[in-house]
Amino acid sequence: MSSSDENEQSRLRRRSFLIGSGAAVATSVFGAVPARATSPGAFPADYDGSDLWLRYEQVADPGLLARYRAALGAIVVENAGRTKVHRHTANLSMAPGSREHLVESTLEAARDELVRGLGGLLGRPVPVQGGFPDRAVIVGTPDSSPLVRMLVPARDLAPLGDDGYLVRALSRGGHRSIVIAGNTDLAALYGTFAFLRRLQAQQPLTDLKLSSVPRINHRYLNYWETERLYAGNNPAGTGGLDGENGAIFDFTATGASAALNLPVILDRYLVAARAMASVGINGITINNVNANSFYVTPAAIEQEAALADALRPYGIKLAVSINYAAPTDARFAPDTLTREELDPYSAKFRDWWTRRARQLQAAIPDFLGFTVKANSEGQPGPQDLGYDHGDGANGMAAAVAPLGMRIFWRTFVYNAEVDADRLKRAYLEFGPIDEERQPDSTIGRFAKNVFLQTKNGPLDYQAREPANPLFGRMEHTNQAIELQITQEYTGQNTMLCYLGPLWEEVLKSDTYATDAHGKLLDKRLVGHVVDGTAQGHPDSAIVGVANFGNADNLTGHHFAQANLYAFGRLAWDWTLDARGIAEDWVRLTWSNRDFVVRTIVAMMMGSREALVSYQTPLGVAHQFRSSDHYGPNPAERLARDDWSPVYYNKADTAGLGYDRSPTGSGFTAQYFPVLAARYADIDTVPENLLMWFHHVPWDRRLRSGRIFWDELVYRYQTGVHYVSWLRRAWDSLERHVDARRFAEVKAKLAAHEADAGTWRDTCVGYWQQFSGRAIPTDGPLSIKIVVGGRAIGGFDAGAASSTVPLAAGTPARITKVIPSDPSVRCEVLSQADGVPGRAVVRVTGMSFFGPILKDYVFEFTR
Repeated sequence: MSSSDENEQSRLRRRSFLIGSGAAVATSVFGAVPARATSPGAFPADYDGSDLWLRYEQVADPGLLARYRAALGAIVVENAGRTKVHRHTANLSMAPGSREHLVESTLEAARDELVRGLGGLLGRPVPVQGGFPDRAVIVGTPDSSPLVRMLVPARDLAPLGDDGYLVRALSRGGHRSIVIAGNTDLAALYGTFAFLRRLQAQQPLTDLKLSSVPRINHRYLNYWETERLYAGNNPAGTGGLDGENGAIFDFTATGASAALNLPVILDRYLVAARAMASVGINGITINNVNANSFYVTPAAIEQEAALADALRPYGIKLAVSINYAAPTDARFAPDTLTREELDPYSAKFRDWWTRRARQLQAAIPDFLGFTVKANSEGQPGPQDLGYDHGDGANGMAAAVAPLGMRIFWRTFVYNAEVDADRLKRAYLEFGPIDEERQPDSTIGRFAKNVFLQTKNGPLDYQAREPANPLFGRMEHTNQAIELQITQEYTGQNTMLCYLGPLWEEVLKSDTYATDAHGKLLDKRLVGHVVDGTAQGHPDSAIVGVANFGNADNLTGHHFAQANLYAFGRLAWDWTLDARGIAEDWVRLTWSNRDFVVRTIVAMMMGSREALVSYQTPLGVAHQFRSSDHYGPNPAERLARDDWSPVYYNKADTAGLGYDRSPTGSGFTAQYFPVLAARYADIDTVPENLLMWFHHVPWDRRLRSGRIFWDELVYRYQTGVHYVSWLRRAWDSLERHVDARRFAEVKAKLAAHEADAGTWRDTCVGYWQQFSGRAIPTDGPLSIKIVVGGRAIGGFDAGAASSTVPLAAGTPARITKVIPSDPSVRCEVLSQADGVPGRAVVRVTGMSFFGPILKDYVFEFTR
């Protein structure tokens, strides 16, 4: 589904005086807003967001509801309980008072989701029946369902593989039906969710004919249960209540929650499972990559087996992050190794990991394998013994290969001894291993069951980075892209930042990869590299770093749910557009009213670019304070140089930015020739990556016509103005959105706006020390006001208010507003009663990424 390109903002509903030269937008660039909701909100006022996008509220449109009811009269899932999934845990049970329930088969999960979904959407129960009733929704496979076998030709199912599905409206023998089918039970479940998603978005059922096959095989989450947890149930977001630690899964809760540790299953586990399955996620590594070896102890394995039992019907398989030096951990005594025995080629090392993997597989037959962070940020690895990453990864791969498991080896390494430029180090370490010729004349040393897991950019989850040069360069190695869903550097659980545009940008980035003869590949986008079609890799994987917890809404911010949803949709099909995904999510999560959808989609689609603008515009990177990775500290210098903001900004009296051109660090050479040349030249590098690759002079003229210093400040101002608009746009939805979620988002946006202003003021103030230039006042929404016949301007758009002295006898009344940009809209919200007195002028307009707004507060004095 694609959404309109039209953005929408609330028209201000106060009586106000519209003046100035902004006539072009006097009727509002965002369209009119209904004065009140036309019907009660779909969600209860106290709804807490705990169902994510799976709350099936009754269809509000009476006509559509009648058509749905007429078309959907029964549910048929033949042999739903015949193929039960494996269950290891005899005492698996739900916690007392649960509203979710355990199922024993994937088709039962599909049936129950239809019962829940259709019952909610249609506002009445839809019965589960046998036989071939009219108006039935039929779900199954050719093996499970004679009806599916009769209604769907085998040739139509053949191209779908194991995960693909089809959904069709059929009429045969006087029976009208909708058939949801796949070659496996799990595919039928995926199709069920896709069908319900269509109903939630209020799409027609006439001539329904859908089919979908995932482009990427392994669509996993890396769950970081403790690292910067933003979705815990305490105000700080880093801990828990009642003995829980704030994570979504309870292994070692104490106090009041001790009795609810696994194998007890909590509602939120199954909500998460259903949500993951609804977007096609099929695996989860359940612990942080900074791994605690607890997760491979016998006691933990039994708990993990219980979790796997509960998630298995939804197609979610488990993996574990491990510590390379786990064999030395005393918790495994007497089965331990010495440090010297961590040789990846030794039988002792491999046998130890084989034993551990066998223990896991005995309890979890479909266990996926291990994720490894080695020789990075203090984590142990093969380099501690003089080996390289290929040796370490292959040693572990050999240990688990007989069990059908995989090793996901992260490429997030930056050994300072390798090169002075941190961005160059990963390729310098991994590239030669990929290109190494083997005794059998093949090229590349990494084993076939190894995936190199590579962050989307070469640094560290920044809001904008160039694509990692490893994509396309590691042509002889399986490679998974790693995207961060949890918002470590993108606003955490405070700032509204929809990450779909970021991921779409990188997945659709052109690597300009070439073949052995230097000819450009036909399929060479990052997405093509990841899905294997660029260079002929038969296996493929994508990983999202998730951080949901035990907060009521599971993600810490209601809009953070959109990022989990978007990751799943893009993991299934990376060619989808972020705007269409956003519209789907809004319709599933907030409302189907067109005004609400347009407003919220507009809020989401500019949010990432706004965050880049007020944090790290024009390619300056990693200016976060080290204590929490949230606020700014561009002056910070840490014990380790490449953790320090000053290492990345290189601010001096000449300019700003890191020179990675051929005359600098030479990092640009790691890209394929077309990109290398483009990035190396300051005249051709994309301006949004300018300081990634160049030290930019303060007075360099940019494409806007402004010099670099002025453009830099302009970007900071624009980002903050967008957040100011976000708040007003959200306020316009108060009568259209349920009360609790509205209030919680409103509070987040207030903090967001304040913190965006702090980013702007801190960074601009620091850069000014080096530029030596005045802060320009001709920003994106700059104005002059006419008072007493005199035009007054030069106002600081970053100031909370501006003092305007008036001569004796001059009336404190604004008679005209003159914007620097004639397309903006100016509105006097209030006039001063006298002197001293206060007046407020609102200015709204459009930036290159969305609406912007500034309220100027003028304090008149004598």
